Amino acid sequence: MSPSKPGNKQGEDVIGLTKGSRYRIISKGSGEAPITTVGIFKGYTSFGHDSALSMQLDPEKEGEQGMVRLVPCLTVLVIDIINFKPEEKVQEKEEVKVYFG
Repeated sequence: MSPSKPGNKQGEDVIGLTKGSRYRIISKGSGEAPITTVGIFKGYTSFGHDSALSMQLDPEKEGEQGMVRLVPCLTVLVIDIINFKPEEKVQEKEEVKVYFG
């Protein structure tokens, strides 16, 4: 079963994470307890030789305002969609392309 966008018509599937959407990510930590990250997805980034999710945190504790957490993709266990923001499609301008040769 493919995931559906919350509050949208059936059949409209979420293809991937979109910038500006709000997610709850559960990932493996260094101990036995998993790490929960709640915030706005900012994009993918390099983390050593791997990729990571860049998340602007919802401030839960004092001093977390504006913090960004990198979650290595290999550690992700679960991603919950809290608020889905559709990806904005960039419309290409129709230009007359002239080639000189």
